[in-house]
Amino acid sequence: MVGLLIFNLIPEFLLTLNFKMIKSRMIHPKILLLLFFIMGYTAAFAQNDPSKWSLLDTTSRYELGLNTNFAFDQLMDQNQRAPLELMLRKKIHDQNRLRLRVFGMVSRAKKIEGDFTNIDRIGNFGLAVGYEWIKPLTKRWEGYYGMELEGRKMDRRSIFEQPDTDPEEDYFESQDQYDREIRLSVSPLAGLRFRLSARLLLSTEFRLSAYMGEQQYTERISIRAKEEGSQNQIQSTEGYTLKLNGLRFQPYTGIFLNYRF
Repeated sequence: MVGLLIFNLIPEFLLTLNFKMIKSRMIHPKILLLLFFIMGYTAAFAQNDPSKWSLLDTTSRYELGLNTNFAFDQLMDQNQRAPLELMLRKKIHDQNRLRLRVFGMVSRAKKIEGDFTNIDRIGNFGLAVGYEWIKPLTKRWEGYYGMELEGRKMDRRSIFEQPDTDPEEDYFESQDQYDREIRLSVSPLAGLRFRLSARLLLSTEFRLSAYMGEQQYTERISIRAKEEGSQNQIQSTEGYTLKLNGLRFQPYTGIFLNYRF
């Protein structure tokens, strides 16, 4: 009975989308089964008054959501690093919301093997503001659509140092690569939300982003004497700057756990 109830609650297009994501390893099957079980269990055993099941809460003005993607990516792949992402919504009218989304990630890895040193640093930060229109579908499901303006900055730096290949030379050779990207995008969006309780909701959405920006890449080759305290001496520098523009479709942007207050 629970299985039948789950599939009656989930729109056909959401099932199709999620199973496509499974094939592409974007969502782990066990995570989906757990999510669907929670939805079915809540709908089957909740004792709330049906008249109060509406998603259009008239008492709460704000809603704070956490994208669970960063935790699920760690479970599926320890080398995967998804940004921490938060979303704050403010009710303007019963079926209209302002939204503010922030995300960011910083990582650093250093590996030393004998005279070989490899350092990787990554930073990814962004801010988005938008507006939503809400369309109730059933007592526990609602759809929404809207528009969002997003700005983001990504920095990647990789430093690799090794002894010179000529054994007669007594210095290290270093390669320093720096890549910076800045983007501004406008994104129509649409999504679904499911009510777990009076305060908790799950949501997911897709976006179609039209973006423009700039990418700067620089590579420096330098040498450093093996003596302690010696400084790098730049031997060569090269780089380029690219103008970026295009469209990006995101069919899955993660599952948000939202709390009303």
